[in-house]
Amino acid sequence: MFTIPRVETQFWIDSWQEGGSKTSFHLPSVHPHARLLADRGLLDDATVLVPLCGKTADLLFFAAHARSVVGVELVAQAIDEFIAENGLSPRQPRPGVFTAGNLTILNRDLFDLAPEDIGPVDLVYDRASLIAFPEDMRHRYVEAVTALTAPGAWYFINTLEYRPALPSPPFSVGPADVEAYFGERFEIDHLLAEPRPEHRMVEKFGLDDLVEHGFLLRRFQ
Repeated sequence: MFTIPRVETQFWIDSWQEGGSKTSFHLPSVHPHARLLADRGLLDDATVLVPLCGKTADLLFFAAHARSVVGVELVAQAIDEFIAENGLSPRQPRPGVFTAGNLTILNRDLFDLAPEDIGPVDLVYDRASLIAFPEDMRHRYVEAVTALTAPGAWYFINTLEYRPALPSPPFSVGPADVEAYFGERFEIDHLLAEPRPEHRMVEKFGLDDLVEHGFLLRRFQ
C-alpha cells in the first residue's frame, strides 16, 4: 500500500496543533452537501466512508441518517477534539479504533487501509479531501480510496475551484480535474457549481473568483 510522505503527514499534525486559521477548513455545522445526500435518499441503509474526516459535524449527521459511518483521520488530536466537543464516550476495541453507536473513527493513515479494514462501502463522502493533496499526490489518493469501494458504490466529492491557484491546501480542483482522476471508473454527475464571492479565502488571498463544486459519482468498474 502507499504511504503518505512524512512531510505531508507533519503538515496536518502541525495544522491541528496550531489551530485557528490553520484549521479554518473545519466547519462547525453540517455542510449543505451532506444534507443534499440525505434528501436524495443516498444515506438510507448505507455505510458511509468519510476520508480525512477531521472533527466534522457531518459525521454525526450521517450517523443519524445512515446505517453506519466510518471516518478515517490521521491526526489523533482531531479525533480527541471531536469526542470531547460532542460529549461522546466511545469504546476502543483496539488501538486507534473508536466506536460510538453506529459511528466508527479510525486513527489511521488512509493510504495504509485495505478493504477488510473498512468493510463494504455504499457511499464515500469527500468534502475537501481530494483538494487537501497536492497535484502529485492526488492520483495516489484516488487509487487508495477507490480500492476501498466496489462497483456500484456512490462517491460524492466537494471541491473548490479558484483563481489564481495557491501553493498550499485547499488546492484548486475543477470539473476537468475530477474527470481526469475518476472518469475511467466512475460515471460523473456535476451537480453543483456555486460561485462563492463571500468565501473567506477570496478576501484572505485576494482571489479573483471562487466556485464550490459538488460531484456525484458512481463506480461502474
